[in-house]
Amino acid sequence: MAAAMLIAALPGLALAQAESLQEAFSEGEVSGNLRAYHNIRDAHGSDANHTFALGGSLHAETAPWSGVSAGATFYTSNGLGLQYEERSRRNANLPDDVDVLGEAWMQYEGAGNRLRAGRLKVDTPFSNPSDAFLIPITYEALSVANTAIDGLELSGHYLRRIKNRPDDAFERIGQFALDRYGVVDDSDKGAWIAGARYQPAERQWQAWAMALPDLFTLYYVRMDTPLADWRGLAFDLGVQGLYGDDAGDALADRINARGGGLQLSLSRNATTLALAWNRFWEDADAYGRGALPMPFSYSTGPLFTNSMTQTLENSAAGQAYKISLKQSFSPRWSGQVSYARYQRLGAVDTDEADLDISYAFGGGLEGLSLRLRVGVIGSDQADARFVEVRPQLQYVF
Repeated sequence: MAAAMLIAALPGLALAQAESLQEAFSEGEVSGNLRAYHNIRDAHGSDANHTFALGGSLHAETAPWSGVSAGATFYTSNGLGLQYEERSRRNANLPDDVDVLGEAWMQYEGAGNRLRAGRLKVDTPFSNPSDAFLIPITYEALSVANTAIDGLELSGHYLRRIKNRPDDAFERIGQFALDRYGVVDDSDKGAWIAGARYQPAERQWQAWAMALPDLFTLYYVRMDTPLADWRGLAFDLGVQGLYGDDAGDALADRINARGGGLQLSLSRNATTLALAWNRFWEDADAYGRGALPMPFSYSTGPLFTNSMTQTLENSAAGQAYKISLKQSFSPRWSGQVSYARYQRLGAVDTDEADLDISYAFGGGLEGLSLRLRVGVIGSDQADARFVEVRPQLQYVF
């Protein structure tokens, strides 16, 4: 399937926006962000842990010349000497001293096709930047996309190496997955991802597949559709299905993940109420008794019921429920509250209540924003209970 996507996205002819190499650089763009992040984790029965880091990114990109462009992004994170000496008391996603060229790519775009290769971000249901801290996940990869048909986007990705959020180096994709699942073995295999999004009108369809040789293959489908408008209320429905099966030597154990989910949302003006449910059916002889393996995700995958820290991904079979209320108070001020319950087979049940507030400054402070996230995690097991607070100040330029 991925090979078919590559053929479909072979580049065609396109008009250049720059008329010379010199103009490609002179009309390029420079952008970035500065972030100050403080993470507080207060676990039941122990002292609160604080982790602070200052960092951000600097991105440079040329204008396209004959359809060809290039870009690069440098990321940095530094604790400024304010972090605990004991690494066990730090949040590893806020590294004390990391500087990395996370992105460095070349691209050809024309006639509804795009081909990008190098170090880059990849955003799919199975792999995404997980950009909740200072430095996102990036990959050494080849990505292709085709939008020649109105309403249809086809894409394919080959992931060779990965740089996790706190790391300053890239490592082999297959080895990263094995290490995450505690498998003592060696792998130099990459991952293939192919997908299609189709939205001819208001209804949207998605279908995705990921192959990780000698580990597993994952499939994902989703449909989102408006249902009705009633007395100023807009009703929308989301339906998703997921399936995972082991592949090749099945180095990460037997995989048999079979799951689905529903999400019903009600919207009126700037207010949205959403009710969500996910379930994975049990197979006592499979990984996590039927759990969904997501090696490149940290509660950032496609499940409707994911919270700030809790998810059914990489966990255990079972089901989860979530209710959320989102309110936009003004173009600059918004907030969301949510509550989710996770019932896992053969593992600890948990729940999470989240608060997420964002404010974007204006006037002379345009580009500056403040975000506060608070998660209260409950559990049937006392030592699994904790509170996490994540204030973040960001300036985007």
